[in-house]
Amino acid sequence: MTCYEHYVIGLLDSSVIVNNEIAMRMLTDINNYYGKEKIVFISNREFGHDVDAKVYQLVNAKTMVGIAIVGTTLEQKMQAVSEQSLYSGSFSFFNNIESAIAWANSFSPNEDEHQTG
Repeated sequence: MTCYEHYVIGLLDSSVIVNNEIAMRMLTDINNYYGKEKIVFISNREFGHDVDAKVYQLVNAKTMVGIAIVGTTLEQKMQAVSEQSLYSGSFSFFNNIESAIAWANSFSPNEDEHQTG
């Protein structure tokens, strides 16, 4: 994961299945970095990976105000459509990371960003 001022970009290997254990580790890292700040999570599905639908129960839509899925295949778009109904915050699908970042920036009045390891 790469953390910016008000969004996170997650990129996982295709062999990874995002289950509760992996999601909890990611959410803990995000919460430790951002605290109660409102952020957007950008899931870069460039390499494709599976997501267990139960992980959406772990997400607090009051702090993670948006989720963007980035993918280029019909399969990735169909998966995103099925995931959208599991999340109560803003949710969108993009064909490229630049569009997802522009969408994430629309949630914050301050568009300055900083990258951390």
